This record gives sequence, C-alpha cells and structure tokens, in this order.
Amino acid sequence: MDTFSFTVIGGILVFVLGQMILTLIIIPSQELKKSLAGLSHSLLLYQGKLTNASYDKEISSEMKLKSAEIVSKTHVVLWYSMVRLIFGLPSRKNILSASRQLNLISYGMLTENSDGSLSSNVDYSLEITKAIKEIGRLLSIKTNYSN
Repeated sequence: MDTFSFTVIGGILVFVLGQMILTLIIIPSQELKKSLAGLSHSLLLYQGKLTNASYDKEISSEMKLKSAEIVSKTHVVLWYSMVRLIFGLPSRKNILSASRQLNLISYGMLTENSDGSLSSNVDYSLEITKAIKEIGRLLSIKTNYSN
C-alpha cells in the first residue's frame, strides 16, 4: 500500500475515534452539566416556596424529575469515574446522595393537609433548607443567593 492509502485510512480512523469520544463521553458529560445547572436554577427559582415547605405538587414533581435525571445521566457517560475528574463532575456517590435529598424535598412539599396545616410534627422547612445546602455541597452547584 502506498502513502496515500495509509493517509486515507488513518484519517478515517481518527475521524471515527473522534466521533466515538464525542458521542460517548463529551456530549453526555455536557448534558449532565446542563442538568446540574437546571437543578441549580430550579432550587434558586423556587427557593422561597421550598424553604417554607409550601404545599406544591408541581415543584414536588419537578424535584423528583431532577432527582431521576441526574442519576440516570451519570450512566450514559462512558468511563464516568475517570471522565468526571476531567470535566469536574461530582462522584456517583454524591449524585446519589443529592438525589436522596431531592426526594426528601419532594416529599416535604406534599406534607400539607387540606386545612393548610402540616401533616406531621416534622419541621419540613428546616429539613428542606438543610437538604438544599447539602445538595449544593455534594454537587458543587449554587443553591442560594448568599456567598
């Protein structure tokens, strides 16, 4: 084979390898980062209702959705445990812990009786506030408007 053939084959291999890296690592990592940013957005947007544990089915549903989304997106990234270091992503353990906190928030948003009183003696306002702070720490995202 001549030099031209090696060049063409080499170019095709580099292209295919580049597309595989893009499709299996870079794009899924960016999608996870977008999901984390979306979670930060939701926590900041609904901060008042969340920290007051206001009854709200829509916000509760959104928190459950975000919880499932961030966990599932880690499983799309090939070689996640190595790639997370390159892209600054949280560990799977931290994502799972944050997901549990989001589920706690979701539950806390559905604890009101029809008369507006809390359905148990748990202080969900305090629990949700702690959960939001913990999510920020676990995922290294902005969850409040203070420093």
